[in-house]
Amino acid sequence: MDCFHLFFCTGPTCSQQGAEESLHALQQGLRERGLDHRGVRLTLCRCLGQCGTGPNMVIYPEGTWYAQVDEKGAVEIVEKHLVGNGVVSRLLHQPLDPV
Repeated sequence: MDCFHLFFCTGPTCSQQGAEESLHALQQGLRERGLDHRGVRLTLCRCLGQCGTGPNMVIYPEGTWYAQVDEKGAVEIVEKHLVGNGVVSRLLHQPLDPV
């Protein structure tokens, strides 16, 4: 299994756009797949600098950005990206000013 580091925005704008619900879905998906203790680190951050396209997250080591991550999208990211080593193309985002 690959190792991933997820940065999930919980800043004011992303929070207004549903970050809390998306984060809970992401955390649940990680737990259900046993990824929360194996190969995946989740870090909450206050801002990824992509306000207006949130909730946002970026996955390293490859630096894949996702935008408008709703609850369904969070589950898709766990299944397709973290487990299946693919991408969720409908949520892919090219950051305006990458961090």
